[in-house]
Amino acid sequence: MQTEVYADLYFLVNASMDLLCVLLTARLLQTVAARWRVLLAAAFGGGFSLWVLLFGIAGWLGLFLDLAAAFVICAIAFARKGTGFGRLAKITAVFFLVSAILGGVMTALYSLLNRLDLPFEAFAGESISVWMFAILSLAAGILTLRGGRFLGISAKQKRVRVEAVLFGKRVTLNALLDTGNLMHDPIGGRSVVVAEASRLRGVLPREVFLPPGDPAREMWLRNYENARRVRLIPAKTAAGEGVLSAIVPDSLFLQVEKESRPATHLVALAELGDRAHGFDALIGEV
Repeated sequence: MQTEVYADLYFLVNASMDLLCVLLTARLLQTVAARWRVLLAAAFGGGFSLWVLLFGIAGWLGLFLDLAAAFVICAIAFARKGTGFGRLAKITAVFFLVSAILGGVMTALYSLLNRLDLPFEAFAGESISVWMFAILSLAAGILTLRGGRFLGISAKQKRVRVEAVLFGKRVTLNALLDTGNLMHDPIGGRSVVVAEASRLRGVLPREVFLPPGDPAREMWLRNYENARRVRLIPAKTAAGEGVLSAIVPDSLFLQVEKESRPATHLVALAELGDRAHGFDALIGEV
C-alpha cells in the first residue's frame, strides 16, 4: 500500500509542532529566545523530519538522530555565549519530554473526538482537516503546559524589569530574581544588579569594560564625571574572589509584576553565562 505525502505540508506540520514545542519549553523553563532563533529552530526541525521521511530512517539510528536533532533545535533557539553543554542537555531533555507529551495528548484528543461522531467533516477516515489539527495542537499545547507545571518542570522564576539610564543612554534589562545575589556597594551599601556585560556594549563607554589598572581606563577615570559613576564591587564566585565594575545609574526603575518604582541599585558588569538562565541580569533585592 502506497501513501501519498505532500512534502510542503509535511514540512509545515512538523515545523509547526517543533515551533510549539520550543515555545512550550521556553515557557516551562521561564527562559527567553529571540524570535528569529525560534523560527530558525522550527524550520530546522521541519527540514529534518522531511529528510528522515525521504531516506526512511528508523530504529535505533532514527532515535539517535531524533535526539541529536532535538539538541540542535534547542541550541539554535536557546544557546548563548557561555551556555554550557550541561545546560543545553537539560533544555533538550525538557524539549524531548514536551514533544512526547504533546504528541500523546494530541493522539488522545484525536481518538476521543473521532469516537464522538461529530456532525461535521472534521475527520475523514484516518485523516484530519487542517483547522482541526490547529485546534488539537492548541488544546494539546495548553494541556502540556499545565501538565508540565503540575509535574514541577517549571522553574517558577520571577522576572524583574530593570529600566536604567546609564551615561545618558536608556536600557531595559530582563532580570531574574536571584536570592543568592547578596552583593552590595561596600561604601554606600547600595544593592547591585549584575548584568550581562555583552548586553551593555554600545550603551557604556568602552573604558568601562577594560580591567581595573588598565592605562586607558585609568586615564579615562581621571575625569571626575567619569570616576564618580564607577564603583568596584567585591564578588565571590565558585571560581574564587574578584571585583566587578559597577555603574551608578542616572536613574533606575524596577518593575515587579505591574508595579514600577524608583530604586538605588548599581549596575555591575559580568559574564553570566548559564547562571542567568537566559535573562539579561540577576537581581537580589527588589
